[in-house]
Amino acid sequence: MTTPGLRDQKRKQTSHALARTAFELTQERGLDGFTIDDVVKQVGVSRRTFANYFSCKEEAVAALALEQLEDGIATLPEMSEGTPLLEWVRALALHQLSGGMLDLLIQLRDLARKDPALQPFVENVHAEIRRTAQAVVTAQAKNSAAKFAAPIIVGAAYGALTSFIEAGSSDAGAPLDEFVEKVFSKLKAGL
Repeated sequence: MTTPGLRDQKRKQTSHALARTAFELTQERGLDGFTIDDVVKQVGVSRRTFANYFSCKEEAVAALALEQLEDGIATLPEMSEGTPLLEWVRALALHQLSGGMLDLLIQLRDLARKDPALQPFVENVHAEIRRTAQAVVTAQAKNSAAKFAAPIIVGAAYGALTSFIEAGSSDAGAPLDEFVEKVFSKLKAGL
């Protein structure tokens, strides 16, 4: 893996600062309680810089989850060559969700319930998570049977985990690792 250059690092830092600020302002004031000008003033950049990264403040709020997704994929632990695909997907789910993604998705869910204008952007986050998981899992599949099973496994696991996010919260019900283990033991029993 190549190390990003200084320019790429700066772009990532600026994007993160804008997204983090928009997210925090939404939590504090609600989506209608601040403007893009408030975000750029707090970050110390121009409105044009904001427009280089995001089309609107709703997109900026949701972008934090997409950053977390990219960071989680970049830091995936190595798995042995012979690891069954279902076990690999379980490890991927635990890695992504335990790294703060679950809490962030629940916070986004709650913000979108308060401010429905965020809902399409949160749905886009979920769609991107699923597309990314599908691509990563399919790349991990080494033979035609595994490549055939990959979308089924991702769809089943993603459906169960999304239901948990939509209905639950990070501090209610079973702990995340327990829930993930239950989901994957059911998937394993059915495959």
